[in-house]
Amino acid sequence: MKDLNQTRLRYMHEVIVCGSIRGAAEKLDMSPSVISRQIQLLEKEIGLPLFERRPRGLAPTDAAEMLEEFLRGYRAQREHLETRLQELRGMRRGYVEISMSEGMIEALMTHALGPYCKEFPHIRVAINTASVDEVVEAVRTDRAHIGLAFNPPVHPEVRVRARHIIPVGALVRADHPLARKGRAIAVKELVKYPLALMTLPYGLRRIVDMLEFSEKIHLSPALTTNSLAVLRQYALSGAGAVLMADIGQPPEAAGGALVHVPIDHPLLRQTEMQLMVRLGRPLSTAAAELLRRIELRLPLFKGTSGQ
Repeated sequence: MKDLNQTRLRYMHEVIVCGSIRGAAEKLDMSPSVISRQIQLLEKEIGLPLFERRPRGLAPTDAAEMLEEFLRGYRAQREHLETRLQELRGMRRGYVEISMSEGMIEALMTHALGPYCKEFPHIRVAINTASVDEVVEAVRTDRAHIGLAFNPPVHPEVRVRARHIIPVGALVRADHPLARKGRAIAVKELVKYPLALMTLPYGLRRIVDMLEFSEKIHLSPALTTNSLAVLRQYALSGAGAVLMADIGQPPEAAGGALVHVPIDHPLLRQTEMQLMVRLGRPLSTAAAELLRRIELRLPLFKGTSGQ
């Protein structure tokens, strides 16, 4: 087989991501007929169809999935080559993308990313906060070099570089009745008060669903959100309790306004924060150096690298 046309592969990739030729055309600011023609030429080039029409749009065939895997590998190898060239330039250029859970931003900036950006000002860094499923998918598909997620699902294409158990408890204002218990509380004590919860598909909400199934209860939250900042403000208002991982004291807790009360339940004691990369992906020098610093300098992961 002769060399595959990279432009056609890129068009195919966008059709897979968008689920339609029209969607890919809008994203690329091109005519749908141009993309359709290039897809047809690529199908002719390999001698196999690339898409099947489904009620909800176009679905990739096995051939398209193989080409998509080839394209990811090609891009990873190209990035690896660029990285090795960067080594010769002494880290004067580079790009690192991180997909992560919102709750780790403060620790990441303080202990790893802030000093990294100061030492290597010419390295471009992008941080995207996302749900746990989105973090895993970004790492798996090479949209992100590094992933940080709370209690992510296991995926065969994702390697966990470091992990740390972070129990989930109740975040409440210091004058809340639960804060005055002075001990770990039971789930039955928690449900007596109004609750605020994360929405799906965030890792915290997954734990809640498992807890409901285990205890045969149904939690009816007074507030749901996809923002940790909103949850903290809810707790700070005194309106109720928030189920939250004990990642560290938020800024509002500095003066003792908020208290993290442990909950006595095995499901809530075994939740983890994980540092992830795609299995087999060669990282650029810039990404590898940042990964190394996260492993070594984040208090959560000290001594857990490679577990």
